[in-house]
Amino acid sequence: MKRPYQQLATLLGAAVLAAPPLAASARPLQQVNGFRQQHLLVQAANPQVLFPNPGVTIDGQPALSNATGVRVTPVRPTRPRAVAPPVGDMAVSTIDTSPAVVDLGTSVRVPRLVLREAPVREVLSLLARSANLNLVFSGEGGDEGTQTISVDLEDESVQEAFNAMLQLSGLQANRRGRTIFVSTELPAAARNLIARSYRLNQVDAGTAATFLATQGAAVQILEQLEEQVIDPETQRIVRTILQPPDIRPLTARQPDEAGVEAPLLLQGLTVTTDERLNSLTLIGETRIVEIATGMLTQLDARRRQVAVNVKIVDVNLAGMQNFSSSFSFAAGDTFVVSDEGNAVINFGRRNPPSAASAVAPGAILPPITGLGLGDGASIQPFFDFQGNAPFGDVTFAVPEGTTSGAFPPGVFARPNFGTNANPLQPGISGIEPDGRIRYSPPGLLQTPDRFLALIQAQITSGNAKILTDPTLVVQEGQESTVRLVQDVITSVTTEVDTESGVRTVTPLIGEAGLVLNVNIERIDDNGFVSMSVTPVISTIADIEEFDSGFGTDNLIALLARREVSSGLIRMRDGQTLILTGIIQDSEVTTVSKWPILGDLPIIGALFRSSNTDTQRDEVVVLVTPQVMDDSLDAGYGYGYTPGPDARQLLQQQGFPPVPPNVGE
Repeated sequence: MKRPYQQLATLLGAAVLAAPPLAASARPLQQVNGFRQQHLLVQAANPQVLFPNPGVTIDGQPALSNATGVRVTPVRPTRPRAVAPPVGDMAVSTIDTSPAVVDLGTSVRVPRLVLREAPVREVLSLLARSANLNLVFSGEGGDEGTQTISVDLEDESVQEAFNAMLQLSGLQANRRGRTIFVSTELPAAARNLIARSYRLNQVDAGTAATFLATQGAAVQILEQLEEQVIDPETQRIVRTILQPPDIRPLTARQPDEAGVEAPLLLQGLTVTTDERLNSLTLIGETRIVEIATGMLTQLDARRRQVAVNVKIVDVNLAGMQNFSSSFSFAAGDTFVVSDEGNAVINFGRRNPPSAASAVAPGAILPPITGLGLGDGASIQPFFDFQGNAPFGDVTFAVPEGTTSGAFPPGVFARPNFGTNANPLQPGISGIEPDGRIRYSPPGLLQTPDRFLALIQAQITSGNAKILTDPTLVVQEGQESTVRLVQDVITSVTTEVDTESGVRTVTPLIGEAGLVLNVNIERIDDNGFVSMSVTPVISTIADIEEFDSGFGTDNLIALLARREVSSGLIRMRDGQTLILTGIIQDSEVTTVSKWPILGDLPIIGALFRSSNTDTQRDEVVVLVTPQVMDDSLDAGYGYGYTPGPDARQLLQQQGFPPVPPNVGE
């Protein structure tokens, strides 16, 4: 039997196959009597295709709903499910806390015992008699001795039944020989008490005693106060006076709510401490002492240690880029100079005076005035003849009316700036008849009249590294500090006594250098180290002169401080953490250029000079923790590989030779 949709498909196929061929432009409507008397109209563009491909329109809008015709907003993709962080393995230790039992020393079994509201004392006496033992019972006037119990036992040993009655009634029992002592609270003489002392290795005795007190033990803490006598002048402790000791009890308290009772396993145990030997003394029944011993064994575990290797790299990157262009040329009386972007154009053979030189004293000579001599005074010419003063080829113009030889060589004083015999010094080139003297520059001095150019490009880079590589061995829960510093004066405090006028200057000392703090929070059993690292780097940025008054000057150092705190981070054993970002970056660019010409592309480089100075200081901290193996099978030196010099020194000191591959 065909399904309804198969019948519908068969009818539709038969209708299409029976239809005569039509023109391409005709779009016939064919009526088919289908399933359940439903009329289906099939309109096809191609009569030979039963189901034509639907039209696809892409407009960037959400699709329309078939039912309502409203555009449907697509559902946002769901976020991935939150995943809990991984949980590592935990060290688990189980302590047997089962209560102590009374050994009756018999294997007698009770075939059948049914009691209803029977006194506990009678039931215990019956079971003790069946084991051929005596029973001593003391109720101490309480209600525990008169309480009743219902029993329905079958094929149970007498020992199991007897201990079940004790545990359910809350009574204490102890056997000595053939006698069993039973009471609500046995005295010390009737109990099997032992005293056992433990000398602890790792945990403090006071901490261990406090832990046992939380489990119900009665702890006796010895407190002794000390009184220190201090010298008022030297502030030193002269002597210490011990006060009488005081014993303070410490134990856990049961809650006050009725019906609520915390399971305190060490009730009935007495604990005393000895701080000098770091020991504990436990006094109590054997079973309670065994439970306390198991707790102390777990509590006295060694704290792990980690060797933290810290590399502090202070990288100083200094770079400089310098490009300059200089040229000069002369055209007639015009001289053009471009000195590294500085434009100088001079018209004429001399430089014009500046405002400063024009008003300087002596720039304008005062007029010549008379000497103002008195009556009867006369002036005679005075010449200092220097016959050995050579003037070279200097020619003298002889004034008219004078005889030859009136001006012999060596008559005039030699100029104080040398002669023209030295090519590096100026000299006299001639003397005019009117007394004017002509000077000439040095022989090697020539005014440049050619085009001279100089192009200089320079790139300078510096890379300075200061590497500090300490290895710190830190215990869990402890903090280690490395200081590589220098004391400098950062401030000055001045105090003046108003009565005596005495001034007291106190310098404040600061530290310049490296300070590294490593705090080990925890080392778990899965090899993860929780730690925090705080490196601080301080450098002297500048030296300032400080006036503290009364003409006293002090020099103080201004410190540049760079510090980063990692916070609490978790690392696996052997992983390396890189802390960066302690960066001090500066860039200074200086450009000197000609106006307009220095801004031209390509050719403008000849008319400008640029200098870029880059300074970058970065501190990189690399931290690598390695958990130390304290077991007996650990290697020598915890993986330390001495160098050749250290290995030779160890051998000279009598240590056994260490192979180079130890710890690798």
